[in-house]
Amino acid sequence: MPSGLPDVRPLPRRLLSWGYRQVSRAYMALLARPSGQPLNDAILHLALRARGYNNFSDSRATGEDHFLDLLASTAPMLCVDVGANRGAYSAALLNRTNARVIAFEPLPGAFEALSTLASRHPGRLEAMNVGVGARCETLTLHHGTEDSELASFSPEVQGLDYVGRHNVHALDVPVVTLDSFFAGPEGAGVEAIDLLKIDTEGFEYEVLLGARETLARLRPRFVQIEYNWHQLFRDCSLRKLAGLLPGYVAFQLLPQGGGMVRRDVDRPESNIPYFSNFVFVRADQALP
Repeated sequence: MPSGLPDVRPLPRRLLSWGYRQVSRAYMALLARPSGQPLNDAILHLALRARGYNNFSDSRATGEDHFLDLLASTAPMLCVDVGANRGAYSAALLNRTNARVIAFEPLPGAFEALSTLASRHPGRLEAMNVGVGARCETLTLHHGTEDSELASFSPEVQGLDYVGRHNVHALDVPVVTLDSFFAGPEGAGVEAIDLLKIDTEGFEYEVLLGARETLARLRPRFVQIEYNWHQLFRDCSLRKLAGLLPGYVAFQLLPQGGGMVRRDVDRPESNIPYFSNFVFVRADQALP
C-alpha cells in the first residue's frame, strides 16, 4: 500500500463484528423468551451435530470413516481395540489396513462373535476375553443382552435411563491393565502402538489410568476415545481425560466426511457430554 494512505484492511473484520452484534441483538429480542426455546433448541442441536456431536447412525456419520482413511495412509502395524464388542471396529481396521489388532471384550456373547472374526483373520486379530481398567481385579459388568453395546463397569451410568433400563444383568469378569498386558508375555516384542481405541461406556478414564506406562513406553500415534453422556454422570470431562495424555493434541471427528478439527480441551464447548469421537494425536505426528 502506498505510504501516507490509511490501512483499511481491518475494515471488513470491523464490519463483520458490527454486523454480528446487530444480528445478535435482533435474534435475542425475538427468541430470548420461553416461546423461542423450541427453535433455539433445534438450532443448538443442529449446530452441535455439525460440530461432531450426536451423530450415531454409521461410521460416515460418526466421522470414523475419514479417520480410518487417515490411519490407513500412515501404514499402521499394531492397533489396540479396547471395548471391541462384536468386533465391528476391529473388522474395519482389518479390512482397511494391514495392521495386526489386539481386541479386548469381556462380555461372553460379544466375545463369541469377536472370536469368530479372529478365526477368519488368523495371525492378525488376537481376541482377549477380559475387561480393561485401572488395576488387575475382578469387576461387575452391568449388561443387557449377551452382546450388548451398552455394557459398562461404571455403576454411575446406570442412572442414565436408556442404560439403566437395558443393563438389568450383572456379571463378574476379570480385568487387566494395558500396562500389565504389555509387560507380560502377550506384549513381548511390541515396540510401538499405532492406534489405541477406547470405547468402554464411561470407563475410559480408568483404562487410561492403567495404561500410563504403556503410553509412555509404546507412545501410540493415535488415541481414539468415545466421549458421551456417561462422562457427565462420572464427573469426567474431556479435559480430565486429556490430562492423562500429555504430549497429545485433541481433535474431534466431524460427520459426513467433514474430517476432523483441533479442539482446545480447556474450552467448555469442547467438553460437552454428548456422543462424539475424539482422536488424540501425538504432538510430533504430521497429519497427511
